[in-house]
Amino acid sequence: MKHAKIPLIVITLLALSCGGSGGDFNLISVEEEWQLGAQISQDVARQVRFNTDPAVNEYVRSVGQRIVAQTPYANLPWEFHVIEDPEINAFAIPGGHVYVNTGLISAAHNASELAGAMAHEISHVVARHSTEQISRQYGLSVLAGVVLGQNPSVVQELAAQIIAGGALAKYSRAAESEADELGVQFMFSAGYNPRGMVTMFETLLAQQRSNPSRVERFFATHPTTDSRIRDVQARIDKLPQRTGLITDEAEFQQIHRRVA
Repeated sequence: MKHAKIPLIVITLLALSCGGSGGDFNLISVEEEWQLGAQISQDVARQVRFNTDPAVNEYVRSVGQRIVAQTPYANLPWEFHVIEDPEINAFAIPGGHVYVNTGLISAAHNASELAGAMAHEISHVVARHSTEQISRQYGLSVLAGVVLGQNPSVVQELAAQIIAGGALAKYSRAAESEADELGVQFMFSAGYNPRGMVTMFETLLAQQRSNPSRVERFFATHPTTDSRIRDVQARIDKLPQRTGLITDEAEFQQIHRRVA
C-alpha cells in the first residue's frame, strides 16, 4: 500500500506541471514549491551566518513585504533573511525565501536601491524561475521523492548550488529581463522609486571595476551590462507620472550605519 501511492503522486505532479507562470516547463506546483522552499531554507541556514540585529532584519522584512504585497503571491508566506557577509549579493530560493547580504545593504546608497535589488529577487520567485530550473535539471523521477521528503541529498545539493552561485542560481537572459520588468512594476506599485534599480546596477558595475571580489558571485548569477541598465530605464520611462515615490528614508540610513 505504501508503494502504491507513489504513482498517484507522480500523476499529480504531471497534472500540475503546466501550472508555472509564463507557460514554461515546470513540474512543481506552487504549493509544492513552498514546501520545497521550507526544506531548502533549512540547509541554507546551516551554510550561512545570519545577521542577528533586530532593527536590520525588521527593516529588510518590511521592505520585502511591502513589495510582495503587490505580487500575485501576496497571500503566501514569505521570509526575508539577512546574511552577515561583506560580499555584495542577494539571492532567492523557491517558496518565498529571499536572502540579502549585509554587504549589499552597505553598498546601497538609499532605500530605493535596496528595494530594487530585493524586487528583482522577489520577481524571480514570482516568475518561478528556480523551480523551472530544478524541473529541467532533475526531472520527474527525482522531484517526486524530493517533494515527499524522501531525497534529502538532493535538497542539500540544491541549497549548496544556490549559495555557491551554481547552475541553479544562473538564469537565462530572458529570465533576468523578466525579473527586471516585474521588479520595476512591483517597486512602482509599492511606492518605491524604480530608478533605484538602475542606480543599484550602476553601483554594482562601479564595484566590479574597483573591487571585483566583492561582487564576483553577484555577477556570476546576475550578468549586468550597460544595455541591460538602458532596458530597465526604458521600462521606467513608460510608467505613468507619480509623485511621492520613496527614494530614501531615515530608517534605511539607520540600518545602513548599523551594518557598516
